[in-house]
Order: sequence, then C-alpha cells, then structure tokens
Amino acid sequence: MLLIFLMALLGAGSCISALTYIFFWYEAANSPHPSHHRTCPGARGLFWCVIVGFLSSVSSQLMAYLSYPFGFARRLWKPSPSAKCTHPPVLLVHGLYHNASAWYLYKWWLKRRGYEKVFSWSYNTIKYDFWQLAEQLRGVVREAADLCGGEPVILMGHSMGGLLVRAAIAAPETAESVSAAVILGTPNQGSKLAALAIGRLGRSISYGGPLIKRLNAMPSPKNMPKLNVYSPLDNMVLPTSSLEVPERGWIQAETAPISHVSMLYHIPTVRLVMEFLDEVVACPEASPAVAQTPSVRRTAHA
Repeated sequence: MLLIFLMALLGAGSCISALTYIFFWYEAANSPHPSHHRTCPGARGLFWCVIVGFLSSVSSQLMAYLSYPFGFARRLWKPSPSAKCTHPPVLLVHGLYHNASAWYLYKWWLKRRGYEKVFSWSYNTIKYDFWQLAEQLRGVVREAADLCGGEPVILMGHSMGGLLVRAAIAAPETAESVSAAVILGTPNQGSKLAALAIGRLGRSISYGGPLIKRLNAMPSPKNMPKLNVYSPLDNMVLPTSSLEVPERGWIQAETAPISHVSMLYHIPTVRLVMEFLDEVVACPEASPAVAQTPSVRRTAHA
C-alpha cells in the first residue's frame, strides 16, 4: 500500500513537472531571458537544462507532498513569545496550494544560526482572494513581532507568498514592524501559467493582469533591506523576466538552474538567504539592499 501511495505521488509530480517544463521550453526558446544564455547556452544546453529542471522538480514535489501533513501541526510553526531574543523573529509565508511545511529546511537552518523565533503562517488558498490574504498577513506580522517583545520581523515568502510579502510591506504601518524582506520564486509580473491554476486566487496572478499592475504600483520602503531570489529554470513563473522585481532598491539574486519548488530545498539557495540575513542583523545601517539600483548575486552552482 505504501509503495502504491509513493508511486501515485511520484506520478503526480512527474505529470506536473513534464507539463510545466514543456511550456518553459517553448517560452525559453521563443523569448529567451539573459539568464538562459548564461546557464543553458544553445539549443542543446537548453535541452539538458530542462532535463535537470524536470528531475529537480519531480524530486522536490515528492518532498513537498510527503512533508505536507506536518504543516497542520500548529505548535511546530507558532513559537511562544519571549521577553528578549538574540535575533529578530522570522515570519515565513508559503506559496499557492502549500502550507507551513514548505519551510521545514529553512526553519532548521534559521534555528541553527540563532533565530529562536520562526513563525510560519498557513493560509487558505481557496477561500480568500489576494487582498484579503494581504490584510490577514498584516495582522500576522504584528503577532509575529510580539514573539520578541515587539521587535520588527524578517518577512520571507515563496512564490505567491512573495507577492503577499510585497503587499504587506507596501503598507507603512506594517512596514514599521518589518526589518527586512526576502522573496523567492515570486511571479512579480505574473505568470502565463496562471491561466491553468485551480481557483480564483491562482488565476488572479495572470501575466500583467490587474492584480499585478496594482501591486507593482505600490512602492516598498526604500531603506528596507530587500532580496529577490529567482531561478533561471523556474517552471512555474513564465516568462522568466516575470521573476524580477520591477522596482529599484531590491537585490536581484539569481540561483543555480533549479525548479520552482526546488528553491525550498536547494542548500546553496538557503545559504544565500542566510548570508543576506546575517549581514542585515550584523549591520542593519549598512544594509546591502539599500542601493538605488538593483544588483545581482549568484549562488554557488552546487
């Protein structure tokens, strides 16, 4: 029975990965992004990148499926408050159709580096629309800040969670409770694959759609450290250019060629994020993300 269950999960992950990478391959061949030329030069290079991306997507989706039930254990994702913390609290926001379990690797790394209070918010991706969730997140930010006596939080989101992070910090009263923002694999200009999404929330992030235009018209705090991490082989956000934040003041960090979900489990990507957070915590006045023009970092291709 267990073997049948695992085979079913593997089959589901393989079908989704194959379909999305077929779309990615077509998009990359007809509208190549500069990152494609660097990581997958030529038609043959793109072919092998797609194969690698497909395999990383299947394996990461299997990990996501197997860990999903742990997201319902609320006590694992909502720590108790403390009078004082050595590091600021961290609030993690998952992507579409996922839950708090998306962050188990990041939580482990954060704890290991001294971040005592790691809060992961699970939200309903079917019941609410984007702006309702953004309003809910603003309340969760205040709750997470109370974990360390009102200290501002580090806010981190993956995919749809990244869009919610951007919406939250665009509100001045919420931005006061946020010390830094990190987004990963976020459809900052929407995605063409949103047309295939299940539910109105997923379909609302269509490429260049009304929600995206409204969100991109909302400026984020200029002096807040902000990191945008994206993969040149993201199979869920098309075109690849949609992963870039169309706003000055963000660090645009390109990872190794990995799939959309793999960003949650890719160790070099985790290290990049941790190094950024450590720099912010160690020297917040000289944040590397306050530059008025975006810069680019590359992760170790390992």
